[in-house]
Amino acid sequence: MQACRSGHKSDASSILFMTAFHYRMRTAIITGYTVEENRQPGYLMSEKSTLTREALINGDIERLLHKNRRGLKVMSDRQRAELVQQTLDHLDDNADLWIFAYGSLIWNPALDFEEQRRCVVYGLQKKFCFWTTISRGTEEQPGLMLGLVEGGQCNGLAYRIDRKKAATELDVLFRREMALFVYIPTWSEAYCEKTDTYFTTLTFVADPANERFVNHLTQAETARTIATATGPLGKNCDYLFQLSKNLRDLEFDEEELDALERQVREYQLRQ
Repeated sequence: MQACRSGHKSDASSILFMTAFHYRMRTAIITGYTVEENRQPGYLMSEKSTLTREALINGDIERLLHKNRRGLKVMSDRQRAELVQQTLDHLDDNADLWIFAYGSLIWNPALDFEEQRRCVVYGLQKKFCFWTTISRGTEEQPGLMLGLVEGGQCNGLAYRIDRKKAATELDVLFRREMALFVYIPTWSEAYCEKTDTYFTTLTFVADPANERFVNHLTQAETARTIATATGPLGKNCDYLFQLSKNLRDLEFDEEELDALERQVREYQLRQ
């Protein structure tokens, strides 16, 4: 895996899809979790928080995945350790690690970080592009979860992890994001307007070869699915509402996400 290095300021047009790890899996399922931390009035989250740092480290989340895996492959401790080491090998000596968050990592990072930055990644855009039957959907009524796909740009937060803590925090992060091989861990370059700097971040891009990847739904089909799906860890719509609220609080312009939220709410009102 190769990456642009932190501190290298590039033209925005050249900040595109970066290379990935060798783990391109064929049998996987998207994960998503209900959280209530930092809840504000108006949030529609009603389920008890499940995805916590403690639950990731002590194996509660892994046991939940094994219980509901239905034949799907779960990352082993050995594979996760190898992935952590590959990531560390691509960091500059003594360089801190930046993690780019565009979904639930924004409001529930479960990471020990030193700094966070409001930023944007160019060449990648977020999309509800994976079926989920474990977290916010079922086999009978799958939900949709978020991933990054090529094109456009994506707003979010970046978390800086101290180099001395990087191995531990990557282990926690990969237990969460890579447990079922849904994403391709990818180096991408982010821009922070406040500091006027470009810096390299690690993020998670949807694997289009994954059997749960879906890229043909209309906006109406996507809205209907999110409006109606629910699973063991909560309603699909709650994830969308939480994400929209947090991005508004960060003062990002999210026209497409706002439009999707409106469609979901309108569909629910008609039922």
